[in-house]
Amino acid sequence: MPSNEGKTEKPTPRRLEKAREKGQVPQSSEALSAATLIILTIATALAGPSLVNWTKKQIVQSLSCDTAAIQNAQAFNAFACEKIIQSLLICLPFLAALAAGGIAVTLLVSGPTLAPKALQWKFTELNPINGIKQLFSTESLVKLLLSVLKLVFIGLIVWFYIREKLDYLATLQWMPVQKLLAAISSLIAGAVIRICAGLLVIALADWAYRKWRYTEQLKMTKQEVRDEYRDTEGPPEIKSRLRRKQFELGMRRMLTKVPKASVVLVNPDHVAVALQYQPGQTSAPVVIAKGADLICEKIKEIARAYGVPIIRRPALAREIFATVKIDKPIPEKLFTVVAEVLALIHRLRTAK
Repeated sequence: MPSNEGKTEKPTPRRLEKAREKGQVPQSSEALSAATLIILTIATALAGPSLVNWTKKQIVQSLSCDTAAIQNAQAFNAFACEKIIQSLLICLPFLAALAAGGIAVTLLVSGPTLAPKALQWKFTELNPINGIKQLFSTESLVKLLLSVLKLVFIGLIVWFYIREKLDYLATLQWMPVQKLLAAISSLIAGAVIRICAGLLVIALADWAYRKWRYTEQLKMTKQEVRDEYRDTEGPPEIKSRLRRKQFELGMRRMLTKVPKASVVLVNPDHVAVALQYQPGQTSAPVVIAKGADLICEKIKEIARAYGVPIIRRPALAREIFATVKIDKPIPEKLFTVVAEVLALIHRLRTAK
């Protein structure tokens, strides 16, 4: 078992995903055992009466000395096939309940897992020396001790139950046969219910332990977390270069829209905001470009080259720059001020 010395960090999602790909998932045999017994008990309570009636019918039929089924091979084959089909049908609810319960508990404990790597053939599993080592390992001894403790725990539950029923058991010798069977069935049902409750407690404890143990085994050192983050996200210099490229592309796309602007509002030297307003197409002026310092100068340069009006409105430019994102309309409270600027530009163009 690998040492966890220095592994103080919880496993990352990628570490957990890799473990699941290898088939390493938390498993609880105690939960499966408890679920099997509980489901079988419930199925017996629901389908038990029909099973008892069918069994009585078969016993009566077998004691009736009816020899029709053994008159010839064909009759016997038909009789055997009929009984086999009936047996399968009567057992089907129990088998279906056990299968469904086993799958449900496995999914609940381990979660849905598809691990082709776990199906790969491992020749080391055939090594008898490894098998002997596992047989006498500390983990095997712990499992043996836990099995003994579980047996003692369940035994005590049954013993306390029977001790309470000793006086009642003494009265069974005077009961009629019909009531005797019902009384014994009631005693057995009470014992089974208590055993199921005990196994459920054991299963919950084992489930919690397996979850904790699974997390402990997959814990990572701080260096492993950093290495995995670097492998997943890429080296910092590459990420920085990609971000820079993405920023440059975004700036280029934004600057290509400046020639279509209706007006550029400036601070005048530190902030520039390009607005586009198309009557009948947009309900309000839209910010198509904005920038500070060098980007501000670039926006003004493009605006001059394409004849876009540049208007000095320091307060208005700063407010739009700080509160409105690119490709978003200006807020309603600025409609009047911006409308005055657009009207001014229209008058200037008309005067020319």
